[in-house]
Amino acid sequence: MNYSVSLQGEELERLLFAIETSVKVTKRFQFFLWAQGALQSFLPHETLVCSFGDLANMRVNNEVFSRAVIPDSFERLVRDSQNGLMPSMLKAWRSGGRQPVAITDACRTGGLALDQLRPHILCHGVAEPRRDQASSFFVFLGMPHPPGEREAYLAELLMPNLHMALQRMWEGEAEGGKDVPLDPLLSERELQVLAWVRDGKTNYEIGQILDISPLTVKNHVQKILRKLNVSNRAQAVASAVASGLISGSEPSARAS
Repeated sequence: MNYSVSLQGEELERLLFAIETSVKVTKRFQFFLWAQGALQSFLPHETLVCSFGDLANMRVNNEVFSRAVIPDSFERLVRDSQNGLMPSMLKAWRSGGRQPVAITDACRTGGLALDQLRPHILCHGVAEPRRDQASSFFVFLGMPHPPGEREAYLAELLMPNLHMALQRMWEGEAEGGKDVPLDPLLSERELQVLAWVRDGKTNYEIGQILDISPLTVKNHVQKILRKLNVSNRAQAVASAVASGLISGSEPSARAS
C-alpha cells in the first residue's frame, strides 16, 4: 500500500528514538514502558493487546499493556483466544489483506459491541511466516481519534520493532528471565502514576483516571520519590526520563 505521509524534523527524531529504544526491550516492564512512552508519540492508545505464537491455529499468548485499570470482564474477553477479542480482530485484518485495519464507532466486528472494545481501534500484525516461526498481532484500543492513513503508515513502519520487542520479551521469559522488582525499579502502578505526573495531572486527576483515591495516589508518589531518591515531583520525572523509565513525551506531543 502506498501512503502519502511524510515525517520531518522533530517527528523524525522522535521516530529514531522510538526505534532505538525498542531495540533495548528484553523484559516485560521495558515493553510496557516503551509502549506507554515512545510508541505513544506515533500511535497513541489506552490499551495495547498483543498476540504472539501460532496465529493460524490461535495457539497464542495474549498480553495486555494498559495505562488504565481494566475490568476483569474485559480482560477475560481480551485473553480468550477462541471466542474473545483477538479472533475477531484477526479475521478483520485478514479480510483487509493483512494491511492495517481501522475500526471506528461506526462499525461492529464479529458481533462484538464496540462499547466493550473501547473505540477507536487499529489492528496490524506480522503476516504468518513459516510454520516454525512465531507471528505477532497487535490491537491498539482507545485511540483518541479515528485512525487514518497516517496511523496506518506508522503501524506499518513500526511493526517490525513491535514484533521483535515482543519476541525478545517472550524469549527472555521462556529462558527464566522474568522481571525481578528490585529497588529502585518502580512497580507497574508506580510507573503509571509517574507517567501521569509527567503529563501534569494532579493527584485527584490521576485518581480519577486510574480509579483509585487521591490519598492512594499520594502514597504512590511518596514511594516513587523515595525509590528515585528525589525530593519533589519535577525531580522524579526528570530522573525517570533521564534513566529511561518513562519517555519525555507529553499528550500535546503525542497528538501532534
